[in-house]
This record gives sequence, structure tokens and C-alpha cells, in this order.
Amino acid sequence: MQSTARIPDDFGYGEEQALLRREAKKLLESSCKTEDVRRWMETPAGFDEGLWARAAEAGWLGLVVPAAHGGSEMSMTSLAVLMEEMGRVVLPLPVVGTLFATLVLQEAASEEAKARFLPRIAEGKLRAAVGSEERRGGWAYTHVEATARREGERILLSGAKELVVDAPSAELVLVTATEPEGPSLFALPAASPGVTVSPDKLVDATRRSGAVRFEDVVVRDADRIGARGAAVSILGRVMPRIWTALAAEMVGGADRLLGMTTEYAKIRQQFGRPIGAFQAVKFPLVEMLARIELSRSLVYRAAAAIDHAPAQAEKLARMAKAHASDTYAFAAAKAVQLHGGIGFTWECDVQLYFKRAQWSRAAFGDAAHHRRRIAEMVIDG
Repeated sequence: MQSTARIPDDFGYGEEQALLRREAKKLLESSCKTEDVRRWMETPAGFDEGLWARAAEAGWLGLVVPAAHGGSEMSMTSLAVLMEEMGRVVLPLPVVGTLFATLVLQEAASEEAKARFLPRIAEGKLRAAVGSEERRGGWAYTHVEATARREGERILLSGAKELVVDAPSAELVLVTATEPEGPSLFALPAASPGVTVSPDKLVDATRRSGAVRFEDVVVRDADRIGARGAAVSILGRVMPRIWTALAAEMVGGADRLLGMTTEYAKIRQQFGRPIGAFQAVKFPLVEMLARIELSRSLVYRAAAAIDHAPAQAEKLARMAKAHASDTYAFAAAKAVQLHGGIGFTWECDVQLYFKRAQWSRAAFGDAAHHRRRIAEMVIDG
């Protein structure tokens, strides 16, 4: 039973995950250097199609897709490993949005819909996103004002979703809209008449998101993902995976900042010796390390819970997201400070991570949001 399921001591991390980490690190270090990131983020799309194709060839886009639909069907722990390595290089690919949609489809779509969408996602031929947040709902995916109105065989969707991650490049958007039975999920081709995507202006130029608006967009019953009124339940099962994946990415970014700042502290001279010799520099570096290791432990415990003890997944995933959000922000601020004047400049790569940290800490709920929910879970038992 879920209530007695046990999280393995090694968090499900074995040779398979170690191999995945080595291969991911090798590909990303050779194909996604910071000069590449800077070039890609200035383009309208914000990413490189060639790197997207290589990610598909490596099996990353189908990592959690069932083998029956062309994927690798690997564990959440494996996904956390991959996301950590992606965060280490501030990878500018629309992975998060497509991952979110993949998990929703895998969780609730009909076999026909899975066969239609999942193989194309795994092959890199379909990019997707999920619209689960609205202007007045904040981060609450339970708040749905968008409507689904039936007219005979047709269903007309009207509403708007805000801050939809990777919406500008998505060819398929999953949105929530309210039916008489409650909020439901629907699959919308982004090119459908009545659908408009307005890109957001973000502090992090390596990310893309947008507002998705739909006015009397025609869909059919076959376009519904899951049962009528089941959207909140479906998203409730999927969101811990997204929080954990994003937390893993933040750990990777924070760890890279620690490495960059440590190396700088070894070569930057002041008063005739490296600045790393001074306690005022040593102590923040140690604090960065301690926070990163704790965040990493929380991430992999949450991932293992998703794989082995689902009853514990939501609380542990929220803990991981909250702690990693604070850790990444702390590491970014200290990296800027310890780099001195150069740390504030465009030329210094630290700024890429600083801006990613600001975006990531707010995405899908900031630390305070998740801690409030954890407190409610503890109090309510």
C-alpha cells in the first residue's frame, strides 16, 4: 500500500543514473557553452533547433515517455539527474513546457491521444505546453475561470492562461476550462482559430513564456484529456513531478555558481594573496555548499518518493522546490557579491544564472507559497 511504501536508502540512484549523468554532461558541455547560450537567447525563438534535435536523439525528450510510445520509460530519479545537468549550463531549450505536457498526457490521456502525441514528443517533432494558471488565481491550478461551453457536438473554449512556460514555441497547448462537472483539461493545437499567444517579457532571456488566450475555440470530446471535471485531480498528481524537476534544475545551476565562484576566489588576488584565503570569502562559499547539498538531498528524496512512495510525494516535492528556490537565489546573490565589480556586468556569466534563479524561484510557486501549503498539510494531518 502507498501508506507503507518505503523510499529506498539510495533514492533509486544507481549505475543507470550515473551513466545518464556522464552522457548528459558530455553532450551539454560540448554543445551548450555560455557563448552559445548568449547567442541563442538573443534570437526570437530563444533556442537552437539543432540542439533540440540532439536532445531528442539522446532520448531526453522521451525520458519519461512509456516504451510503447517510443520513450525510455525511466524513473523520476533519472529525470532529476538530467534536469540537474541542464540547469548547470542554463540550457535554453523549451524542455519544461514539453515535459509538463508529456506528464499530463501520460497520466490521463486516452490510448488514442497518447499514440497521437507521445511518439512525436519523444522524437522532438512536437513541442507542447500546459496552461494551468490564471491572472486572479496566482499559482493555484485549482482556480479555473476559463469555460467550456457545449453546443451540440462542439465544445467552445473561452478564457486566458498566464505565464504559460514555453508557450511561444509550443505547437500543442493543454488548458484547463470549467464544465458543469468541474475543471477539465483540453488539448488545443496552438494554430487553432481563436488561439493567440502573447510572449512575456522576462528577466531571464534564456526562458520563454506567454499568455495564451482562446475565444470560442472549437474542440470535441476527443480533445478532452482525462474525464470531465478531472483536471484538478490530474494536475495534483503531476505537479509534484514538475516541482521536483525544476528544483533539480535549480540545484544544478547553484552548483555551477559555486564552482565558478570558487575558481574565481583562487585566482583573484587582493592584498598579495587569493581572495579565497580570507574568511569573508570562505564562509559564504561553505554556506553555499551546505545549502546546495541539502537541496540536492531533498530533490532526490522527492524523486524517489514519486517513484516508490507516492503518498509522500506532494509534501517532499514542495519541500524540495521551496528549499531549492532559496538556495539558488542565495548562491546567485553570493556569486555576484564575491565576483566583485565584474559580477554586476553583462560580460560575466554569473548574470545568466542570477536571472535564471529569479525566474525559477517564482515558477510554479515560490518558497513562501509552498511552505504555506506544507504547513497546512502538517496541521491537517
